[in-house]
Amino acid sequence: MEYQVGDYLVHEGSGVCQIEDIDDMELMGKGSRKTYYCMSPVFKAGAKVFTPIIGSTVKLRPVAEEARFAKILDNIDDIQCIEEPNDRMLQERFKEVMGEFTPESLARVVKTVLIRKWQRIEAGKKVMAIDEKILSVAGRKLYEEMAFSMGKDIPSVQHMFEDAVKVHSSNTILLGA
Repeated sequence: MEYQVGDYLVHEGSGVCQIEDIDDMELMGKGSRKTYYCMSPVFKAGAKVFTPIIGSTVKLRPVAEEARFAKILDNIDDIQCIEEPNDRMLQERFKEVMGEFTPESLARVVKTVLIRKWQRIEAGKKVMAIDEKILSVAGRKLYEEMAFSMGKDIPSVQHMFEDAVKVHSSNTILLGA
């Protein structure tokens, strides 16, 4: 799918970006010119991202509409937590699900990690560093796109999501938490 200057996209690494230019360039002296999307991440002032239009391994997609996030929040009960028998397999599964590159998959990972985190705290255990890292990455991606789409700030949508999970997850028990 080709995009136009002014379009907003989700870049898998940089989050919500706006295309500022589409230009033929030769980057890093590789010897071949390619056409690139020249983008500015919405939540990283001054940053620039250059992604080839053709032949890139970086995933791009349109920003999800507000209604899609409203549906996620309204149906948070229906988002299944990710369960694996051990932490190493769980971390691999988180990466696999995040690789699906959809708001729903990010919501699934964030919901799972939040519940694990809260259950560990409630049990008097430390929160696992890898869970915090996954929550930081998946949460940033989910909350930035959600904030942009809904016209709200990031802390507001983070609270909305966490509150929805808390209200609907009181009976959820995760193995290995």
